[in-house]
Amino acid sequence: MADEDPETVRRELTEARAERDALGRELGDLRAWLCIELGMDRAEPDRRRSTALGVATDAEIVGEVRRLRDELARCTSTERADDRRWSGIDVLIMDNRRIHAIQAIRSEFGTSLPLAVDLLSERYTRLRRRYPDRFGESTDTYWDGFRSF
Repeated sequence: MADEDPETVRRELTEARAERDALGRELGDLRAWLCIELGMDRAEPDRRRSTALGVATDAEIVGEVRRLRDELARCTSTERADDRRWSGIDVLIMDNRRIHAIQAIRSEFGTSLPLAVDLLSERYTRLRRRYPDRFGESTDTYWDGFRSF
């Protein structure tokens, strides 16, 4: 560095500062975008104007992301619990034991007979899409001989 002339050092320093400033603006834009997407917009008092849009701190943004992740985990665990309730019924559906499946649905969920038949149909469709190779009967013959309300 002792060999470099002062003009080269100034030019490199100016370029480094410009790059730093551009990165700072980009980071500020990212923070603002995250605040908008996370619903963290907030108005801050300003002496010259009535309000100005404020951006949350990094810690506040991370905290909101953690809160949303925890909320998603709670929702997902509810879906897993619901899948556990269906697991025994799913076996009956895939074994073509429709009447037993309806009885199990009514017992597990406390539904009426017509609603249990509707739930059976919806669950059958979902299972058929998810596990097509686990069914002993084809889609065309699964409902043969079955009359609903």
